[in-house]
Amino acid sequence: MAFSPSKPLVLPPAIISGFALDTRILKQEEAHHIALAAIGTHASNPTTPYIEDTDIISALAVLRDSDTARRWSARPPSTPESLPTTPNTPRGPDLTALKASCNTYEKRLLPGIIPPSSIRTTFSDVHVAPATISALKLLTSLSLTRPDAFTYGVLRTDSIPGLLLYGPPGNGKTHLAKAVAASSGATMLSVSGSEINDMYVGESEKNVRAIFTLARKLAPCIVFIDEADSIFASRGESRARPSHRETINQFLKEWDGMSERAVFLMVATNRPFDLDDAVLRRLPRRLLVDLPTQTDREAILRIHLGAEKLDPAVSIADLAAQTPFYSGSDLKNIAVAAALAAVKEESEAAEQAAAKGEAYTFPERRVLCPRHFEHALGQISASVGEDMQSLAAIRKFDEQYGERRGRRARRAWGFGQHVVKEEAARVRT
Repeated sequence: MAFSPSKPLVLPPAIISGFALDTRILKQEEAHHIALAAIGTHASNPTTPYIEDTDIISALAVLRDSDTARRWSARPPSTPESLPTTPNTPRGPDLTALKASCNTYEKRLLPGIIPPSSIRTTFSDVHVAPATISALKLLTSLSLTRPDAFTYGVLRTDSIPGLLLYGPPGNGKTHLAKAVAASSGATMLSVSGSEINDMYVGESEKNVRAIFTLARKLAPCIVFIDEADSIFASRGESRARPSHRETINQFLKEWDGMSERAVFLMVATNRPFDLDDAVLRRLPRRLLVDLPTQTDREAILRIHLGAEKLDPAVSIADLAAQTPFYSGSDLKNIAVAAALAAVKEESEAAEQAAAKGEAYTFPERRVLCPRHFEHALGQISASVGEDMQSLAAIRKFDEQYGERRGRRARRAWGFGQHVVKEEAARVRT
């Protein structure tokens, strides 16, 4: 499946503006959602062998109106002013006034700002270990909602400046950060390596400084740094360039000088073992976001399929049993693929009826049947394979630096030629 090599992709200004495609770079998860929806739209009415701009437009329109889109979109179609609020609902900063006060480097980070009134993700939308959620609430929400408790005693002199979320990819680290921001009423500032690293000497350090100056203006604010290994990779590596070392040094300097209690850093990575030691020392709380167990998978599937109508023959418990090694993101993709299969089936039935000269009425709500999930399972495989080498490295990191370090004896790790049980693929068993 590909775009036509002779026809450029053209999107209407309303679509470009609605999804802020002209001001920001799509995250991998967003692009994946759009591509999957476009493929499904094209498959339901394949007039050409190529995906057309109309397929992309239809996919964006569908996602814009769906609950799923509101969970992953940093800029939902409804503006903060049009959202229902109450006197106790935090609305976030005045972005117009903020932009006027920002310098050039701070303005580059503005697309990453997510006001609390725009965040739709809550802790009920993310299924992880209860201990992880409890720790997140304790470490972040309290420091943001009860700053007075951190103005004296040991919490004043030795407060925790940030925390590390680590684990296999696709298990909800970004959603957890959004849920924390929503529950605490804090503005979220999402930052990636591409927004910090710069090819010109000295520019990366200025970008780092802008993160902290902008966060102070947004306070209370949660600075979320995703794929942190691209920014904080160990300076001891032979591949480390002088500019990379200077970037980390500047980050550590700004971090140590941060006296604002209403700013909290959340760092997420799939490769915690690559992080610089000095960065790890400033992240004393490290929370594992592990692959879901079978019980967890059932709960995650219920979250994503909660608004869908299921055939009585569909067993979510059986689906959970059939998906070992699947991450939360993989399970979401299964739900999306099954729904698209149902839509495609309805469209084909309408085409067949039209060919026979018969009338066809689309059902008020699609019904997901076992065959749709069988089709989805055939398309979507686990992104974390049984032989994924980084799992061994994550497990070793967890035993050495995680919250449960020292609580169990270490053991050798290696898949070899043995049959791997589901529990063995998890970082903690």
